[in-house]
Order: sequence, then structure tokens, then C-alpha cells
Amino acid sequence: MLKNKGVRCLALALSGALAALPVCFSAISLAVFFSFIPMLYLLFSEFLDEGARFRPSHYYGVGLLVLIPYFIVAFHWFAYLYPLDFVDSMTPVAALAIVALACVGLPFLQALGFAFLFWILARIARRGTVRRYPILLPFLFAAFWSLFAFTQTLTWAGVPWGAQLALALYEVPFLLAPASLFGSYFVTFLIAAVNACIAYALLMLKQGKKHCVRRGAFAALCLVFVHLSLSLIGYCMPVSVGESVKVAVLQGNVPSTEKWDASTDCIGIYGDLAREAAKDGAKIMVWPETAVPTYLMTYPNINRVKGIAKETSAIQIVGTYAFDGKSGSAVRYNAFYLIYPDGTVDESIYYKRHLVPFGEYVPLEDFVRAVLPQLAEIEMLADGSIITPGKNPELFDTEYGKIGSLICFDTIYESLCRDSVAAGAELIAIGTNDSWFFDSAAVYMHNGQAVLRAVENGRYVMRAANTGISSVIDPHGNILTEIEPLVAGQASADVSFVTSRTLYSYIGDVFLILCQIFVLIPVAVSLLPWLKKLLAALDK
Repeated sequence: MLKNKGVRCLALALSGALAALPVCFSAISLAVFFSFIPMLYLLFSEFLDEGARFRPSHYYGVGLLVLIPYFIVAFHWFAYLYPLDFVDSMTPVAALAIVALACVGLPFLQALGFAFLFWILARIARRGTVRRYPILLPFLFAAFWSLFAFTQTLTWAGVPWGAQLALALYEVPFLLAPASLFGSYFVTFLIAAVNACIAYALLMLKQGKKHCVRRGAFAALCLVFVHLSLSLIGYCMPVSVGESVKVAVLQGNVPSTEKWDASTDCIGIYGDLAREAAKDGAKIMVWPETAVPTYLMTYPNINRVKGIAKETSAIQIVGTYAFDGKSGSAVRYNAFYLIYPDGTVDESIYYKRHLVPFGEYVPLEDFVRAVLPQLAEIEMLADGSIITPGKNPELFDTEYGKIGSLICFDTIYESLCRDSVAAGAELIAIGTNDSWFFDSAAVYMHNGQAVLRAVENGRYVMRAANTGISSVIDPHGNILTEIEPLVAGQASADVSFVTSRTLYSYIGDVFLILCQIFVLIPVAVSLLPWLKKLLAALDK
């Protein structure tokens, strides 16, 4: 362990930043199997230092030193929001404050909670079973990390991109195949465990404990073997398909500063792209989230879109707003409508189920408006109307099969896509905007989330993004066609409506329950002495 305190702190911070790089940049995606090693080597040195007195504050601080830089790198793409010129009356100073809050404040918020797990790990590493069998420590770390990645999906403050290590592999779909069996968090566990076992073996090598080195190296090799074996099984799993049909995703590349401008003819832009796609033979076309940035079901909007559907003889799945006039208030939904080639509008409407905080609603609104009112102004509908989340995985029942939908933020919550498949979806349509982040790592990572959903559920996915990336993905995670960011165009590919289901679509995240059991047992054992002292004190 490094003796100089300043050098040790710097090494911890740099190792945390290094660990996050492969998650953000697909060019070095395979490095995710090694990028955590320096961080874990330093952490395990701290945890297993028997000469040091156990101080919870110390290990919590170590966690913060590692995790804050980690999440700053993982969320660096928030910087692309500046100068927030798509928000009316936003001053440069206010924009800078908001972007800084996102780039530094959100990582700090994420680290505050996760750092508690580091001192818990340190605690159990010094007691009971883990002290006798320290090879358990790498697996406990992997289980804790996977559980934390899942907890990021539970509140508005979580952004489930930073800790989901499986996301790094979206351009290597073969290695994602185990997600079709046990989910993406299982792949994250395997990646974290390989890193941790290698780091453990290196630390034991330095300490001269050869038998522990052998155990760590053997465990790492076994994990690699399991990962490759399950990848082969998952990737070769047969898929039962229905009718094949050519689909197209449309990318208008309309900047955020222009999209909500009344002078921008969004329907005209997407109508032209639909006509191009029709020439390629596309029979189903997907428009991005709020491609029609007003209400579709008003004249002349709906008539124009019906005309496009008739002219192209193709199904149009259109992102727009829906309006509930029965409530007596201005309640809106971020919605997908389906228009058939004869101009008929499907009675089913898909409403976005997971809204974007500070984009479609303001969490802790009274507090936010009192402390930083400009942050509340980012909300898309600052005119006082309300975007309401949907509750159901509404399906479009077409002549080809059933289509399930996801809109933007829905994509990063694995349970929503699984619910759609359980309801009968045989093909998934995704619409998103993503124009806020231009061509930063965020748009690639968001497209990677669609790859995860395709693999987990064994479905073809059609993803249309306003400014990119738009793509068509097969059930094994292969990107069949895509449109790069910041260009307008359409891309078509042949897809099939899949009738079979993956194991994961049935069992969900059962693996995470096993992780909870695995970590709770040593935690409970480590707390027994404390509980005994507490009970003894109460008896007195």
C-alpha cells in the first residue's frame, strides 16, 4: 500500500477515473475487463490491511475518492448541454451553474450513497468467513457493484449508465449474450468479478501469498470460461420468428433550438424521409420522440401524416404529444401513435412510462425553484402544463405482429421492455430525441441501452433518434444498420416478428436476488458482535 497519504489519494482518484473510460468510449470497450484492476488493487490493499485500525470514516472517504472521479468521467457528457440555448431566457452564468451541477453534483450524489458499501466491504473483509477465505472478497465486490447498478434505476436521482458495466460491450454483442439468460446485471457481475479476482491475485503476489495468488488467478480463468461458455449458448440460442418485413428508422436531425419553433416544418421533414424509405421498400417506419412537437391529433397535423401513410403505403409510428381533455386541465403525454397505410389511426396509444427529471418534470419542485429556479426552467413544458407518465405497455397489433414501444428514458429501464415482451410484443419500436447531447458519448451509450434490451428479450429493435443515433438491432444485439449523429437520413433493414422468448424475459433479475443473499450473509455475520454488545447494554 502506498505510504504517502497525498500520493495514495491521487492514485485512488486516478484509478477511479480510469475505470470508467471503457464504459463511455466503445473504442476501448474490451478494456472494461481490466480497467478496474488498479482501483481494486488499491481498495483491497486498504480493506485487507490488518495493521490499520478500522475506522468507518476512513473507508467511506476512500469510497468517495474513487467514486467521485469515476462518475465524473461516466457523466462527462453533461457538459455538452452548455449553453442550454434551447431554454428561453437562460443566461450564460445560469447555464454554467446548471451544467456544473450535472457534471459534478450528480457524480457526488451517486458517490455519497455507494461509498457506504466500501466501508461495509472493509468491515466484512476483516471478520468471520471472509477473513478466513479472502478470495470471497472479489465476488462480494462484484455483487455489491451489480446491486448498486440496479439501485440507480429506483429513484429520479439515478442515471443507470455509469455503473452498468455491460453497457461497455454493446459493440461486442457476442459477450452480451449471457444477458439473454440472466440479464445485463449478470454480465456486469462477471466483468466486475474478473477485474476483482485479477486485482486480488496481484495483491497476494506482492504479499508473497502464493496459494492466494493461485486461487485468484484460477477464479479469474473460471469466470472467463463461464462468460465465454454462456455467450456461446446465448448467442446460438434459436429464435422463433414470424413474418419478415422491411422497416425504416427516420432521423430528421432537427436541433433542439429549432424543433419547437413553429416555423420548423417537422412533418414535412419526416414526410420526405418516409418517401425515401418507401423507395427502399419499407413497410413500417418509426419517427423519433416528439417528431411532431405539438399535438398530432389536430388539423392539419393528422391529415398530413395520414397522407404520408397513404402515399408510402407504410405503417407510420409517430412520436408526438397526446392530450387528455377530459381531466379539465392541460395534461399531456409523451406518446407514440400508429397510423396504418389506409390512414386509420390505431386505437392504442403508447405513453412514455419513465419521464426525464428536469426535462419533463421537476423533482422536489418547491425546493428546486427556491434554490436554483433556472434549473426548473429546463423542463420542456414550462408553460404550466403537465406531462403525465403512462402506466401500461400498450401494444400495436398490426398485420405483421405485435409491436411494443419505448420512448427515450424508457430504454434504460430493463423492466419496461421486459413488461412489453411479457404482454406479447414481438418487435420493439423506440423513439428518442437525444439532440441535447449532439455527438457526445451519451448518444452512443443510449444506443447501447437499446442493444441491451434487444439481447435481454430476444427482439428486433427499431430505434429512431431525432439527431442520432438511429439504428435497427437484431435479437443477438447486432446493429444491422444505423445513422450516425447529426445527419439527416433514413435507414432500412429486414426484421422479423419474434415469437419465442428468452429465459431472462421469464425470470427477470432473479440473479440480483441471489446477489442480495450472498452479500447479506457476511454483512449479518460481521454485525453480530455489535448486536451482542447492543443487547448486553440494553440488558443493563
